[in-house]
Amino acid sequence: MPFAAGQVDVTTPVKMPQIIEDALTSKLAEWIDENLPESIPATIPVHVANRDELRSRPCIVLATSEAKRVPAMANTARIKLDVHLFSQIDDTPAATHAQWAAAIGDLLRDKAAIRTDLGSSTFILHDLIARETGTSPDEARGRETVLTFEAVVSAV
Repeated sequence: MPFAAGQVDVTTPVKMPQIIEDALTSKLAEWIDENLPESIPATIPVHVANRDELRSRPCIVLATSEAKRVPAMANTARIKLDVHLFSQIDDTPAATHAQWAAAIGDLLRDKAAIRTDLGSSTFILHDLIARETGTSPDEARGRETVLTFEAVVSAV
């Protein structure tokens, strides 16, 4: 039976949040790579989590979780976005690691530039809200900073 305008089939599972997460991470990873601040070496790669990429340190990794559909907006979700900065204690002093993390945070707070550069007929970043940041030792000789954001994204 066809649905009237404005009606949605809620019995069919929809993988829309996964599509939105993939669109967000792939577009944002490319954008970060193209817009790295001068204080971060251009040799530092930007990756998307859950892909089979070899990762050397230092590197930046984008990961999403907790995608929740926004019922009032079609093809829209609120997504937890974690931006990880990994480095090795032997190669990167703590002050340099902290400087890179701050530069990444500043870059991602430029929502107007991100919206302008990534906006299209199939992708809209409504908001990117900074949540928390933390740095901790990672593995035996590594360091990890996680910058957490909440993204509100529409994608088809």
